[in-house]
Amino acid sequence: MRLASRGLNFVRAGVRATLRRALTQERRTELKRLQGQVRKRLAPVLLMFHGAFTTEELLAELARRVPRDFEILMVHSSFDGFLPMYKGSAKELVSALIEFCGPDRTLVMPCFVMGGRNYDRSAYFRTRPFDVRHTPSEMGLVAEIFRRTPNVLRSLHPTCSVCALGPLAKELTTGHHLSRSGMSTESPFGVMTRRRTAILGVGVEYYRCLTHAHVAGDHMGDAFPIKSANPSWTQVTLVDYDGSRYDYKLGLPDQTRKLDLRILWSVLSKDELVEWRFHGVPMFLVPQAGVLTERLIEAARRGVTIYGTVPVSEQPVGAR
Repeated sequence: MRLASRGLNFVRAGVRATLRRALTQERRTELKRLQGQVRKRLAPVLLMFHGAFTTEELLAELARRVPRDFEILMVHSSFDGFLPMYKGSAKELVSALIEFCGPDRTLVMPCFVMGGRNYDRSAYFRTRPFDVRHTPSEMGLVAEIFRRTPNVLRSLHPTCSVCALGPLAKELTTGHHLSRSGMSTESPFGVMTRRRTAILGVGVEYYRCLTHAHVAGDHMGDAFPIKSANPSWTQVTLVDYDGSRYDYKLGLPDQTRKLDLRILWSVLSKDELVEWRFHGVPMFLVPQAGVLTERLIEAARRGVTIYGTVPVSEQPVGAR
């Protein structure tokens, strides 16, 4: 079953990578909308084929799959991917994940701002600030409900913010805007790399959302074998919890580098990247975020990266 799931996901990931290269963001957004419409029409068939499940059954599945020695659980989600099989609400799902972590572990979700419908961060922040209290997450319904949950803290970074609840929430979210980059060693992603962090995907495949795959490049800096184009910059006003305002210079990502996470199948073992389906809902687990970063750094030193492969002989001095 695991091999069949991997094979099907490999095909899907290949199609996704091809579409990312061939189509504009607007066309991909439209295709995603059409896919959602088709899924709604097929809801009775999907429910008949996969069967329904409850929140309690989901918690039992997570308890069976996720090692309990984690300190941090980083969750990527798509609530649409749960439907129509899941009988609970998005709010119930958030409560279930909080219950799963309990009082001694920290739940984290990405609360990124992608730039609105057009994915244009420069235009988005040109007309509005990043307000840590009010700017909505663009990472789906579950992440947005979590952001609004009492006692959840959010890091002050305009594009790569995370929300956290639990004993390590303050360590994770403090000073994110002061880090060298959104995913550098000083960022929440650096904390997650150093701590015992499990990365869980619910309702979504890893190749669509595994943000931590970018961390290796940020950690390697100039030694990373594939270089970004010269960054473009935009000014953003940051608004903190107490209303303090800061001028922030945001480096925008290099859109010429095309991401393809399929290399993770070759650099991670089947126990380091676990994929499965629960009542037809896609799930994935990376038990240790630090191992993911280590494996990708090792691969990058061989010229293998999530942006493509280069011969070792062409790598810059210091990359080996």
